[in-house]
Amino acid sequence: MRTIQSHRPISEIRDIFTFFHTPANVVQIQVANDKTLYAWQNLSAFQYTMQIERDGPISVFPEKIDPKIGQFTFTRPGEQPETVDQHFDTSNMDALLVLHHGSVVYERYKTMRPFDKHQWFSCSKVVPGTMVELLALEGKVDLKKSVSDYVAKLKGSAWDEVTVEETLDMATGLDSTEHEEPNDDARSNPVRGWYKWAVSIGLFEDKENLNQSPYDVLRNMKKVKPGHTAFEYNSINPFVLELIVNEVTGRTLNEVFGDRVWRKIGAQNDAFVGVTKYGLGNAWGFVNSTLRDMGRFAMIFTPGWNKISKEQIIPDSIIKAIQQGGKPEIYLKGFVGREMQESFPDMQGLANRHQWDIVFPDGDFFKAGVGGQGMYISPSADTVVVWFSTGKQMEEVMARAIVKAIGK
Repeated sequence: MRTIQSHRPISEIRDIFTFFHTPANVVQIQVANDKTLYAWQNLSAFQYTMQIERDGPISVFPEKIDPKIGQFTFTRPGEQPETVDQHFDTSNMDALLVLHHGSVVYERYKTMRPFDKHQWFSCSKVVPGTMVELLALEGKVDLKKSVSDYVAKLKGSAWDEVTVEETLDMATGLDSTEHEEPNDDARSNPVRGWYKWAVSIGLFEDKENLNQSPYDVLRNMKKVKPGHTAFEYNSINPFVLELIVNEVTGRTLNEVFGDRVWRKIGAQNDAFVGVTKYGLGNAWGFVNSTLRDMGRFAMIFTPGWNKISKEQIIPDSIIKAIQQGGKPEIYLKGFVGREMQESFPDMQGLANRHQWDIVFPDGDFFKAGVGGQGMYISPSADTVVVWFSTGKQMEEVMARAIVKAIGK
């Protein structure tokens, strides 16, 4: 049984600091292991960060704990049936929360305390995605226009041929993707565009002394197919979305997101988000918060939004755009779509949309983080399931089973 991280000996903590502050090991921050079990709950010690500050009264969740949820049974492909409690006890999960009609119906913590913050990883991607959606609703961004219409430093590059909507949908048709390069070596081959981008933002060590800025890498990307022909997962896309937010608003994302969301949902704690040493955003993968506050964010996509906010932050039109605007025909043409399909092998019609990894035919949607974080939202059941893990084990299958059992 893994212990609460605050119980680690100081000597072990110092060894972890030494490890992650060694340039060659920086890339290991994204890999689930015993060291990141600590680092992901203390990420501000290992990354540059900016605060997403809370304000106002804390929204209070009624607690209506339902012991039956822990006994709900589900089956991950290739595994034996298990209960929710069994999976939590034996898996890499750090914490799990279920909110139904705005009440806490299930909540458990294992390696962290309720007030500890945890790394979201790619669950963060829906933050810049949502900010762009809201700006589009206000007429400040046209989703059909080119990315370079909003980011002047990309004019004259392949981004002239990429729309904001294609970027939102991970379907730009550009090279330098995160998984679809030949041999799937984008994360390890220094000649790949994605690798060079990771170097440019400080995620990887600059072993080749490239000294490139992120704009240099983005401008060197090439168009290789029409947009919206394949779901090609790429963290560069939400990085670019954050650039659009910066250019359109003239503000950093932590302030935009703080104003538009965090200070409206009664968050219990400040959150924080990664930033490069040059001030460019890392909201594509480095938002950190407590679990309940992650749940509050997820609730703004459900009818229960009024339990935490005085205003409807996410209009119904955005929910419908997520639920109905995906393209199932492009979903399996990329690595992540095929990977997500493995969790639901018998389900037809899965799609992605606006940075959400799975949009189900029934209107539920889900976002995953590379290290095992998750955010499952069911507007029809007015239920959200959010969790932190240090190692992914198809928890989305469990989350969907919980939602469907609660809905009965």
